[in-house]
Formats: sequence, structure tokens, C-alpha cells
Amino acid sequence: MPPTLVTLHLVTTNGNTADKVREWSSVIGIVTAIVGNVLISFALNIQRYAHLRLEREKDAQEHGIHHHKGFETQQEEIAEQRLEANLGLEDGPPSNHNGAPSSKRQSFSSESSSQSTVKPRQKLGTSEDTRTYLSSPYWWAGIILMTIGEGGNFLAYGFAPASIVSPLGVVALVSNCIIAPWLLKEHFRQKDFWGVLVAIAGAVVVVLSAKNSEIKMGPHHIWLAITRWEFELYLGITAVLIVMLVWASGKYGHKSILIDLGLVGLFGGYTALATKGVASLLSDTLWRTLTFPITYLLLAVLIASAVMQIRYVNRALQRFDSTQVIPTQFVLFTLSVIVGSAVLYHDFESATAERVGKFVGGCLLTFLGVYLITSGRSGEAEDVENQFDDEEEAIGLIDEERLQDDSDANGAYHAR
Repeated sequence: MPPTLVTLHLVTTNGNTADKVREWSSVIGIVTAIVGNVLISFALNIQRYAHLRLEREKDAQEHGIHHHKGFETQQEEIAEQRLEANLGLEDGPPSNHNGAPSSKRQSFSSESSSQSTVKPRQKLGTSEDTRTYLSSPYWWAGIILMTIGEGGNFLAYGFAPASIVSPLGVVALVSNCIIAPWLLKEHFRQKDFWGVLVAIAGAVVVVLSAKNSEIKMGPHHIWLAITRWEFELYLGITAVLIVMLVWASGKYGHKSILIDLGLVGLFGGYTALATKGVASLLSDTLWRTLTFPITYLLLAVLIASAVMQIRYVNRALQRFDSTQVIPTQFVLFTLSVIVGSAVLYHDFESATAERVGKFVGGCLLTFLGVYLITSGRSGEAEDVENQFDDEEEAIGLIDEERLQDDSDANGAYHAR
């Protein structure tokens, strides 16, 4: 075969391979995002298990200390009363000629009091020596799974549109409803079941609305997208909103959950857009990405926006209940990513009305599923806490009754 034909054959073969990979790029990104979110859910539950395990160990240790301390104190009191009976001190301590208690009683009292004060201190020294979560292998296993899952999400942005990857974050919440009852023995409500079904239906509709191929963007294409007037207008509007919400967060953040979580959504949109850009560069040019100045600009935006997300989501969690924060944050973050990706990466530029309808309907279904899963959990948590407090009060009453019975028995013994 002539060299020209060989070269043409190789080019055609490579072109066909690239076309096949491009056709399956969205499928690869969607599968990667789903697997990554499932791993993230596993990671969160394993870390929660590590914290619960350490708390149980600490509570068991403290309970054992208090129980042992109370038992020793009770035994010392009984021994003291018996010694008083043997020494004939039941009717009060005999006094010397100065009216002071006898040296025998005084020495006994000082010895028993010193024992009762020194021993508990020695016991409390051991209770403070508790392990932290950093020494738990379960917690580190969760960190490893979390890193792998977030890496999967990062790669997914390089293969699928950001507007598709973002709503698939509901997979982590759905997986949690299945993993938590199995791993942590948490209660699985009927509302959770319907929420899982609705959220899965929404995720499926979102996936069906995705286009088959995703265009790889090089550094030149990303720079052109950033400098277009559409994105500059989007940048200006979101910058003004961020400044206004940052000002409002200090004065009115405790009154409305939309202030802090609005900031989380806006910053989250930039995090997703920057992640999409870096992942697209890596999937297209691999390690040559580090030679492009645009890469470092995207990394700076990614890191700064991620830090601000963490700051304001924690502030929202301090001010409002998590059952309000989680669904609101998911909805605002998803909407922000959809709008930003549509402006910067033109996700819906060639979309048909049918595809847009599927996408919007799928997002609404995922939002409804998140609401069903997270609603009504604060009341159940309060009921469990009240039940726990009632159990503690009941245990305290039982202990008091036992001590009273023991003192009555000791009194009857001395009366004999």
C-alpha cells in the first residue's frame, strides 16, 4: 500500500475512534457522576459511623466511670456506718473534754473524705484520654472514598454538560436514604420511599434529555467563551448580586435562608463552571493543560469559590435547620449551574423544545424528591431527643430509689 494511502487510512481510523469516543462522552460522564455520587454517600455514612462509634465509646467510658464512682461512694458510706456502729458512735460522735470530736472519729472522717475526693479525680483523668476521629480508620476510609467520588464528579464535567452533571447530585441523597438505614440503622420512612422514587424518576428524565456528544474545548475556545458579551453580562449581574447578598448576610441573614444559600448557589455556579473548564482541558490535552495560563485562572476561581461556598453553607447551618438548608442549597446550586453553563458553554444552543421540556421536568421532579426526603425530619429528631431525655430521667429515678432502699436497709440494720 502506498505511503499516502497508509497515512490516510490511519487518519481515518483515528478520526472514527475519536468520533466514537465523542458520541459516548455524555454517557461516560453521566455514569461517572452517578458512581461518584454513590461513593460520596458511602463516604459520608462511613464518616458518620466513625463519629457515632467514638461517641458511643466515650459515653460508655463516662457511664462506667460514674457508675463505678457511685458504687464506691455508696460502699464507703456503708462501711463508715458499720464502723460507727462497731465503735458505738450511732448516737453522735463522742467529744473530748474540750467538746471537740474524738481523734478516732476525726481521723476516720478525714481518711474517708480524702478517699472520696482523690479517687474520682484519678478516674476522671482516664475519661479525658479519649480518641479523636482522626485516629479512626473508618473516618479515613470515608475520606478516601470521598476523594475518589469527588474525583469522579470532576471527571464527569469533562465528558458531560455541567447542566446534566449538577442535577445528578441528587443520586447522593437518594443513595443516603438506602445506605443509612442499612449501615447506621436509621429509620426509613414511607415519605423517603416516595421521595426516592420521584428523585430517581427525575434523574432518569434529566439523563434522557442529555445530548449524545459533548464538544471538547481547548484553551482558545474557553477564552473566547469568557470574553463574549453574554458571559460578561452574566458576570456583572452575579457580581452585583454577590456584593448585595454579602452585605445583607451580616444584617438580615438570620431572617431569610435565601441570603446565605443564595451566595452558596452563586459561588457554586462558578465552582462548577471552573471545574468544567479544567476537566475539559485535561480530557482534551492531558498534562499540556499546565502550560496554559487560562488553567491557573480557572483553578484560582475554583478554589476561591469553593472556599466561599463552605463559609456560607456553614453560616446557613448555624442559623437554620439542616432539613431546610439541604434542599434549598441543592435547588439554588442546580439552578445557578444550569444558568451559568447555558451562558458560558451554550448547553442548550441546539436543543429542541422536547429536550428542554424533558430537562425542566426532570429537574422539577428531582427538586420534589429532595423535598420529600428532607421534610419533616426535624420533628422526628426532637421526638427522639425528648424520648432520650425521658429515659435518662427514668434511669435517674430508678437510681435514686435504689439508693433510698439501700439507706433504709442500712437504717434497719443499725436499729437491730
